Amino acid sequence: MTARPLVIPATAQQAARWHALRSARDRSVYHITWRLGCAGRVDFDALAAAWQTVTDRHDSLRARFVAHDGELDMVIQPAVDVTARLIEPDVPDVGQAAQEFLRLAVELHTQEFHLDAGPLARLALVRIGAREELILTVHHIIVDGWGTTVLLNDLSAAYASLVRGEKPVFISDAVTFHGYAEKLRSEEERGRWRRSLDHWRTALDGAVLTTVAHDREPRRPTAVGDPGRTVQYRFTAQADSGRAALAQELGATPFSVMLAAWQIVLARGGERELTVGVITMNRSTRSEQALVGFVSNSCLVRATVDDQASIRDVATAARDATWNLLAHQGVPFPVVHAALPEETRSRLTNIKLTLNYLGPIGRDLTLGDIGLTMLQGPNRAARADMTVAYWDGDDGTLAEIEYNTEVYEEETVVRMMRDMDDVLVMAAADVDRRVGGVRVLTRSVPAAR
Repeated sequence: MTARPLVIPATAQQAARWHALRSARDRSVYHITWRLGCAGRVDFDALAAAWQTVTDRHDSLRARFVAHDGELDMVIQPAVDVTARLIEPDVPDVGQAAQEFLRLAVELHTQEFHLDAGPLARLALVRIGAREELILTVHHIIVDGWGTTVLLNDLSAAYASLVRGEKPVFISDAVTFHGYAEKLRSEEERGRWRRSLDHWRTALDGAVLTTVAHDREPRRPTAVGDPGRTVQYRFTAQADSGRAALAQELGATPFSVMLAAWQIVLARGGERELTVGVITMNRSTRSEQALVGFVSNSCLVRATVDDQASIRDVATAARDATWNLLAHQGVPFPVVHAALPEETRSRLTNIKLTLNYLGPIGRDLTLGDIGLTMLQGPNRAARADMTVAYWDGDDGTLAEIEYNTEVYEEETVVRMMRDMDDVLVMAAADVDRRVGGVRVLTRSVPAAR
């Protein structure tokens, strides 16, 4: 007997993504593409077989989405045949190889996914002369950044077995996304989210979103899927030392110190009352950490930064706010948003600035025994005014900022990052320095209501 597809209601986060895509100006805005430079020659046949293996292993990679009567269902197929691509363009001039790798990455990134048909993930190996890149693209509706790392780790293990001529064997069964979705639904039905919803109603009462002042007036209101670009910024060693020292002194996470530095920059840029978004991994259990799926959540953080406060004061408040939001991160933001009073909802509909700490994501990646290096992403659309994602690498802290090119110049983005860098350096020199004495070039304003 042929197995039937498993049909379950999509999670609130997935439904929100689906609805956002219907009005997105560029549907690739929720594509996640990892460009991975390969330190050795890849056996393509083994790679293709490994890709089929991980697709068979993880139910989210076999998902598609069907809407009916205003509801969205996730349909998980029992089996899906997938094909990895081998792309070997003819590039006679070696000096043009880097440009060709990027062009192909953009092409693969922007290729449309059909949510009602699937599959919603694809893998390609690009080979130009002696250089190779893996291009992995997944739709955010099925996998987030952490889940992509889990996927790649399994791909690496399967590849290693296959190049040895062995059948891939994993040390544990895969954690199913449908099980996670059912757990969320059970928690909501049993009223487990009531306390957190009360917290968010109080915490966000009267909140107004903050953004960085635009370089030019947009021709139309900014929206998800506007033209975008990414730029990378590496923090100085002095800034890294300042962040680490302040985190240790306050018993804070490195993320909360980075959040404090951003809040100081935005406050000194004009706005004392701040509301910005943060992305949480939302994986508090081992099973969630082993899950290939869309689990991450958006939360809002408010702060009032007074000129008389010290850097220590702002970092302490950011530390406490971070612990608070982590305690209540389990409620999907679309559910939080729907539970807010209408006036508050209207002010918090489109988060303009978001900070995202990627932690170990992208570090120490391999394909079997071949080292992989994460390269700059090929994004061409923006989810918000600015989204700052950063991680701690072997060479220090690296940030990748996705920004809306209709309203910002790259110089504005880099200037903001330099301001954050300067604040962290100041923290190392004098943690009791008053915020009013900090000088920045960034300008902040309330987001348009």
